Amino acid sequence: MNVLSLFAGVGGFDLGLERAGMKTIYQCELDARARSILDRHWPDVPKWDDVSTLAATEILRHGQNPDVIAWGSPCQDLSVAGRRAGIEGSRSALFHEGIRIIKELREATNNEYPRISIWENVPGAITSNDGKDFGVVLDELAKAGALVIEWAVLDAQHFGVPQRRRRTFVVAIFDPAIARNCPDPLLPVRKGSRGDIAKGKQERKGTSATTQEGFGTTGAGWWSETDTAITLCSRDTKSPSTLIGENLMLAFDTQFGSNATVFEDMAPTLKSSQQAPSIFVDGFNIRKLTPVECERLMGWPDDHTRWNAKGREQKDASRYRQCGNGVASPVAEWVGRHVMEATR
Repeated sequence: MNVLSLFAGVGGFDLGLERAGMKTIYQCELDARARSILDRHWPDVPKWDDVSTLAATEILRHGQNPDVIAWGSPCQDLSVAGRRAGIEGSRSALFHEGIRIIKELREATNNEYPRISIWENVPGAITSNDGKDFGVVLDELAKAGALVIEWAVLDAQHFGVPQRRRRTFVVAIFDPAIARNCPDPLLPVRKGSRGDIAKGKQERKGTSATTQEGFGTTGAGWWSETDTAITLCSRDTKSPSTLIGENLMLAFDTQFGSNATVFEDMAPTLKSSQQAPSIFVDGFNIRKLTPVECERLMGWPDDHTRWNAKGREQKDASRYRQCGNGVASPVAEWVGRHVMEATR
């Protein structure tokens, strides 16, 4: 299945979906540094810089139709750690550009492509504006032609990487044949919600309310609130935000300051403005994670972000930011495999 990747970052979503058997045919990413990383790893894939100026005609002129749109529109206005401006905030409103592209593509291909959309965002997308913003997400996907929508909050720590990274994944099925034969549930988590919105808008509103209740409190069952891992905040540019392990307080304050994070077995969430998080190893020996270790926490190959397309080494600060902005590839692969199964 061919993948159109919007808000591609450095390709974490693409890596996971390609491991699931898909093929990336087009990428869109605004950040020039990240786009250069994409050029290094996907040199033959056409690219665009600004999603707000990307048109269906530009995508289709390269001769391949996108079966799947994989996208993670900016989360800052939806995150519980952000200002909660909501889906209409200056950054998260780019969601509507993704919807526009879906509609344009479907109109240009006689409603044949894309067949599937996979949208990734923070868990706060579900609770933002008392759940109303997530209702907008579901309604807009339905208006674009989605026949079945399913969503789940998934945590990277349960997919083979030691990072506590919860993200919302929404899969929308546009193809009638796939929708008819789609497994129920498509994403088999222990707790979750499935939205079959073919019966109309009123049902979509009710479903989104159920989603808020289900995920806004206990989540989809892929994580435990008692885990020792915590969240690393991306906006904490100089240091992580939380300290665990009171017995290490004195030594840690001396070396790194009181606002950093210590952990043992499970890394906290990597985020975009984060510089190197700190790690507690063997008693009182404390050091910082390297960029390669952050890449491994995302399930990416070693040095994935080290060199750009011109062979120049990136600064560590850019690599940390790109890891924090990225999609954990093992989670994307798991979602991709279930999507692939649904199309067979």
